[in-house]
Amino acid sequence: MTLAAADARGTGTSAVLAQEGAVIERRPIVKIENQEAGSGPRSSATADYTVLLPSSAGEGGVPVTFQADTNRRQGIGSELFVASVPERPELGVIGDDRLAEVQRQLAGRAVEFDSMLVIGPFWGLATLAALIGWWLTESIRRPARTVTPDWHSLRVVVAGTKEHTEPPPPGSPEAADEKKRRENTRRFRCLVLEGCGQEVPFRSEMGLEAAGEALSGAHGWLLWHPLKKRGRDMLAELVGDDGWQLPGAVPVQVVERSTAEGLTEPAHPDPERQVRMLDLGAGWLVTASVPGVVGCAVAFGCLSTLLLVPEGGAWRWWTALAGVLATAVGFTVQAMGRIGDCDRNNDAAASSQPAA
Repeated sequence: MTLAAADARGTGTSAVLAQEGAVIERRPIVKIENQEAGSGPRSSATADYTVLLPSSAGEGGVPVTFQADTNRRQGIGSELFVASVPERPELGVIGDDRLAEVQRQLAGRAVEFDSMLVIGPFWGLATLAALIGWWLTESIRRPARTVTPDWHSLRVVVAGTKEHTEPPPPGSPEAADEKKRRENTRRFRCLVLEGCGQEVPFRSEMGLEAAGEALSGAHGWLLWHPLKKRGRDMLAELVGDDGWQLPGAVPVQVVERSTAEGLTEPAHPDPERQVRMLDLGAGWLVTASVPGVVGCAVAFGCLSTLLLVPEGGAWRWWTALAGVLATAVGFTVQAMGRIGDCDRNNDAAASSQPAA
């Protein structure tokens, strides 16, 4: 979209011709120089082509040379679409074997609109694949679930945040040698839950740092279902005694070790008790993922910048600068949303009540 809408003429020949009211005609090639082309007859080519334009004095034709990238190899006598100003050959010409390409250059667009019909579907498929992958692996949007006796539970207290290091499990292919073990060792920030004399790393998916400050010292239950796995993690829910719920995940190794040592117990569901998602006090700025915030900021920043792009061909720099600045703004706004509400997070966590 950016390339199709941007003005790429600068101060070149196409800009001059467009300003002077150029017309497009088919003209035969009378000379070809510096041709670079593939071996096939239908291969594309780049060359300096010479055509004859009517003289302003009306005496014969005036040879004018221009460079073009054509879809096919051209020969003497082949006709090209040529844009020129009638009876003013001194202004030069632009040409190509495709009418749409000459029109694009006169209009000043960086690419043809038709190119969007090719690029767009591929971009859409790639974006859709990325969204599906994010939804399956990272999304916190999980359907409401009811705890049943086949869930496991562990009594815990929130002790803050830390960085957790998890090597691959012994006997796995990732732990076969030292190099693979280093490459597959995970390090991530997490909430630290203390229960039954051990630390449990909980990968909160909603505002980790804010949740760590708000929930430090809070008591509750860590719940998970043994069949709800996601890669090397077990999907889990941290449910506070005062009715809040925080979605996340716990490494499978930790869950298996806790179960083997008999530290867990079957969940005791209470049909009358309902919980609600933890409110961290800053709305979507806290709960939204960083890629989502930054992606929206970059998209809207680039789109807005196109309205201010000068017609001097500087659109590349303006768009790139807008992308960088919009990214920085996205991170800054999200950070301010987190910091500005830290003082209210403790009260929010303490005052949350069960809700239907």
